[in-house]
Amino acid sequence: MHEDERLRSLHTRAVAAFARRDFAAAETDFRAVLALRPADRDARFNLGYVLEARGRLDEAAAAYEPLAAADDGPALARLGRLRSVQGQLDAAAVLLGRAVAAAPRDLGLARDLGIVENLRGRYASSVRILGAVVRAEGADAQSWSALADSLRMLRRLDEAEAAVDESLRRDLGSLHARIVRGQLAYDRGDFERAETIFRRAVELAPESPEPELNLGVLAHGRGQLDQALLHLRRAVALAPDDPLVHFDLGITELLGTDFAAGFAECEWRLRDPRVPRAAATAALPRWDGHGQAGTVLVTREQGLGDFILWARLFPAARARGVRIAVECPPALAPLYAGAAGIDELVPGAGELARAAGYQATLPLCSLPYVVGVDPAAIPPPLPLAVDPVRTAAFRRRFAEVGAGRRTIGIVWAGEPTHVLDRFRSCGLDRFGALASVPDVSWVSLQKGAAAAEALAPPAGLELLALGEELHDFGDTAAAVAALDLVIAVDTSVAHLAGTLGVPVWLLHGFGNHWLWQLDRADSPWYPSMRIFRQHEPNRWDGVFADVRAALDDGSEV
Repeated sequence: MHEDERLRSLHTRAVAAFARRDFAAAETDFRAVLALRPADRDARFNLGYVLEARGRLDEAAAAYEPLAAADDGPALARLGRLRSVQGQLDAAAVLLGRAVAAAPRDLGLARDLGIVENLRGRYASSVRILGAVVRAEGADAQSWSALADSLRMLRRLDEAEAAVDESLRRDLGSLHARIVRGQLAYDRGDFERAETIFRRAVELAPESPEPELNLGVLAHGRGQLDQALLHLRRAVALAPDDPLVHFDLGITELLGTDFAAGFAECEWRLRDPRVPRAAATAALPRWDGHGQAGTVLVTREQGLGDFILWARLFPAARARGVRIAVECPPALAPLYAGAAGIDELVPGAGELARAAGYQATLPLCSLPYVVGVDPAAIPPPLPLAVDPVRTAAFRRRFAEVGAGRRTIGIVWAGEPTHVLDRFRSCGLDRFGALASVPDVSWVSLQKGAAAAEALAPPAGLELLALGEELHDFGDTAAAVAALDLVIAVDTSVAHLAGTLGVPVWLLHGFGNHWLWQLDRADSPWYPSMRIFRQHEPNRWDGVFADVRAALDDGSEV
């Protein structure tokens, strides 16, 4: 048989095998074509498709890559979608971007690029791309629900609701649109409606982990521990390889003080492609807690409060027989230079410029998993050296402003980008309920955009605003050490006050951060802390009434 005829015969037979789902036969014939003609574009592309169907994704990617390198549009699209499935989101974005440039009228490609941008946390970019998709004729329900999801993450809730409506108008059975609608109800504090939507989603899609996951998160926030664990364990059973599901289960296990199970589950966060990793440390092995590693570089993770919390474990890690180098947020560096358990402080903002000289690495929030924390014997906070000269200067200043009165520092807002900030921050206006408490001198420790609220405090609340004077946490620590009491929402300042042993009253919003457990008015993590909890989800009135009563009683802790 002539070679061209043989090639056509093999290709036809391979296509027929694929059509009847005989993927093994299809693979054999496509490989036979490529053995005879390695440059056969269709055989290479179709081989990639077959290998995807067989679940051999790395081999599929290897088949597509030469075609994608030559700017083959369909191959760029397939490889981009495959990288997305594999969690290689940066690569997926580049490939899909090139595919969209090659086929700008392909709404499905643009939609997939917008979804990848959402998964990367680039919500504004996702909205821009998906907004263009839905403005074009023929946009599908998935494009609208994806747009709704990104709008929600940008806190544009009304627009997100409208996009959900459009998605469901096109496909009433869209599970994703229903989930986003439930999440929007959650965001607005309508928890009963959110639960109803999620339970209906379970009925419609019992094999999907998303409804169970969202029911678990909702139950966690409402303090329904047993229900939360039930739903999250179901979600893990339905999606055993999903890092987010495991992480949410871990957070809930921690809320119930099952530290062994909780910290183990929380390690799944490191498999989530959305979690950024410092490129400079990618080649270093992860420290397993044993002493042969030499110098371990503990890399920064999450917020300033997390650093203050877990710094208490540096001495225990060092006691394992290793040197401890710590990547420290620059604002905290003045406090932690020379602190116990730290051999080397590496100021950084999340991405190290170098990794030479280190033998292993460990993310900060993996310390409790590797070193271990006994809930019955929680180690005390790491002692910090606060500048006595600056502290004395603040004491003199506070005495001049409010001689003979209790000096109380307040913080009313956390980091606005935090996923739970809408539930954790209360606003300065709420402190108006405390304005008439006698013999109190109020001091604002608030930083960031919310500090501007101190320029127009509630009536009767005379407030000394320190925000612009607190250049780093060395300044903040000196001010806190000079106060009689700190009253703060769940922010790094609350952790700092607790670490310094200054009386601190934590205003605990909706969401039930695991660290503060359920129902307790004290904290084993910070002996000087007293916790004031909401009586009803997402309502602050009762919290401030309790704080007012405690101040009237002359309480400190």
